[in-house]
Amino acid sequence: MRFRILGPLRVQPGGTPIRISAHKQRTMVAMLLAHAGRTVPIRSLVAEVWDERPPRSAVANLHTYAMQLRHLLSAADPRARDRLVTSDGGYLLLVEPPELDLFLFEGLVTYARRAHARRDLRGAEDAYGRALGIWRGSPAEDVPLGPALRNVVAHLTDRYLTTVEEHVDVQLALGSHRAAVDRLRDLTRRHPLRERLHGQLMVALCRCGDVAGALEAFAAARLALADELGLDPGAELRGLHRAILNGDADPARTGTLSAVGGVATAGGHATSGGDPTSGSDASSRGDGGRRLPSEPSAFVGRQAEFGRAHDVLHRSAPPGTGARVVALHGTGGTGKSALALRLAHSLAGRYADGRLYVDLRGSSPGGSPLRPADVLGGFLRALGVPADEVPVTAAEAAAAYRSLLAGRRILVILDNAADAAQVTPLLPAGDGCAALITSRTMPATVDAVPVAVGMLGEADAVRLLALLAGEARVAAEPGAAADVARWCGYHPLALHIAGTRLASRPGRSLRAFGERLRDRRRRLDALQVAGLSVRSCFRVSYDLLAARAGTAAARAFRLLGVLDAPEVGIARAAALLGVDPGRAEAALDELADCRLVEPAAGARFRMHDLVRLVAAELSAAHDPPEERARAVRRAGPPVEGL
Repeated sequence: MRFRILGPLRVQPGGTPIRISAHKQRTMVAMLLAHAGRTVPIRSLVAEVWDERPPRSAVANLHTYAMQLRHLLSAADPRARDRLVTSDGGYLLLVEPPELDLFLFEGLVTYARRAHARRDLRGAEDAYGRALGIWRGSPAEDVPLGPALRNVVAHLTDRYLTTVEEHVDVQLALGSHRAAVDRLRDLTRRHPLRERLHGQLMVALCRCGDVAGALEAFAAARLALADELGLDPGAELRGLHRAILNGDADPARTGTLSAVGGVATAGGHATSGGDPTSGSDASSRGDGGRRLPSEPSAFVGRQAEFGRAHDVLHRSAPPGTGARVVALHGTGGTGKSALALRLAHSLAGRYADGRLYVDLRGSSPGGSPLRPADVLGGFLRALGVPADEVPVTAAEAAAAYRSLLAGRRILVILDNAADAAQVTPLLPAGDGCAALITSRTMPATVDAVPVAVGMLGEADAVRLLALLAGEARVAAEPGAAADVARWCGYHPLALHIAGTRLASRPGRSLRAFGERLRDRRRRLDALQVAGLSVRSCFRVSYDLLAARAGTAAARAFRLLGVLDAPEVGIARAAALLGVDPGRAEAALDELADCRLVEPAAGARFRMHDLVRLVAAELSAAHDPPEERARAVRRAGPPVEGL
C-alpha cells in the first residue's frame, strides 16, 4: 500500500491509485492519514468534513463514506479492506511507516540532520534532497480543508520550509553557491517573510563575488518586512548586512545561519508545534502564537501615541473590569505594526506570563484574512496545548483559550486586523490580560481605547531617512533630504522604501533621487523595490473599498484623483461625481472608513498626495477620458468651503 498526503491525496493499494471523487470523502481520508495510527473521533471528523456546519445526517453520512472507502480498498486489494478500523467513537486507518510519504519524509530528515551533525555533508545533502523530492506540491492540495486540516497543512508547510533552509545550509557548506543562489532567488520571492532564506541568499551572493547583489537582497528583505509587518529585519540579518558593508566577503564563515523566528512561545518558553502557515507561501501565514517579532530598529517619533497606549496597557485594571484593549488605527503604511511591537517589547515586565502575537492579514496584498478559529488553534498550541488535543470547533477552542488565560498576565497582539468580527473572539477577558490591535479602520464595536497613527513630522521623517540611508549622507545634503521626505509625504512606508533604495545605491546623491520624486509621473515608480510599493499598499485599501462599498464608492475614489487639490468639500465632490450632496457625503464617508481620505475642518476631506496619485492611475485605467474631463468641468475651480 502507498499513501500520499504531501501533495495531491493518493491512496494506492496496487499499481493504480484509488479514485476518491467525493470531496467530503477525501477530507475524511486526509484526516485519517494526518492522524495515521491514531483513532480520530467521530465528532472531530464531523467538524472537519462540514467545517462546523454539520447536517443532522452527518454521522450517518460518515458511516456511508467509511463503507464506500472499504469497498474501494477491497476492490483494489481484498487484503486492504481491514485497513479502516471502526473503534469506540471513531475510525482508525492502519498505515505502516514505509507506506506513508509523510513518515518517509520525517525519517529522511532525521537521517540528514544526524549526518550533518557528524559532518557527513555529502550524506546529509543526499538525504535532504531525497526528503524534499517526496513532496509533489502543497500538502493535501486537492482536499477541502476544515479547521484541523488547515492547522496540519500550516505545520507541514513550515516543516518543508525549515527543511529547505537546512538543505541550503549544507549546499553552502559544500561550496555549491551558484546553485544555492538560483534556488534562493525563487524561494525568497515566494516566501518573502522567511528571514533565514534572505540571509542565505546574501551569503551565497557574497561567496559568488556579487556584493551588490547581496546588498540588494537585504534591501528586498527589508522592504518585504516593512510592507507586510511594518518591521525592520531581525538582528541576524542586520548583522550580515553590516558585515557586507564592512567588506567581509564571507559574512557567515560557519556555513550555517541560525533559524530566524518560527518558534511558538508563551511566557518566554519555547513550546512544540512550529510556526503555523496557511497555504504554501509563508507570506500568507497565520502566525498564531508565534514568537514576538523583534523590535524595529529604524523607529522614530510617535512619543504621543506611544505614551497614550503605554499608559492604558501598563496601569492595573480594577477587579471585574476585564482586559485593557488599545486599538492603533490609521492609513496603510503608517507604521502601526512597528509601534505595536515597540509597545509590546516595552511591556514585557508588565505581562510576565507572556505575549501572544498574530498577523491577522486583514489588509495584506494577495492574502485572505485569517479566521478566528484558526488563530485560536495557534494560540492554544503556544500556550502549551498539544496539537492533537486542540479542540476542533471554534466554540470549544474559544472556551479553552479563555480558560487558559484566566488568572494570567498575558498581552495579546492582534496585528493587521480586518474588522471587529475577526478580533472579538481573540480578545482576553481576565483583568490581568490586555490586547493591542492594529487596523486600518477603528473596530467600531470593540471596547478599546483608540490611538490614531498618522504621518510623521518633517524632523522625524528626515531622521528616519538618516537611519536607513546613512546619517553622514543626510548630514551632507540636508536640503535634499528634506525634499525627499516632503515628496514622500512624510509617509513612513514611502520613507522606508526611499531610505532602502538609497542605502542600496551608496553612490547616488539624495538630490538626484529627490528630483525623480519631484516628477509626479515617476514618483510611484520610484517608491517601489522588489515588488513592494506604496502603490500596492493603497491598492489594497481600494480593493477592500470596492468589495465592501461597491462601484459607486470606488468611482468616487478614482475621480477624486483627477482633481489637483489636497482637500475637497461636499459640494464640490457632488459636482465632480455628478450626484446630489447626500450621495457625495456618503461616498466620502465610505472613503474615510477605508482610510483613503481623512476628515478635515469645515466638513472637508483631505487626500494624501501619494493616495491621490494612486487614485489618478486607477482613474486613467478604468474611467474613459471623456468622463474624467466632464468630471473636472463639473467640479470647476476650488471655492473656499466647497
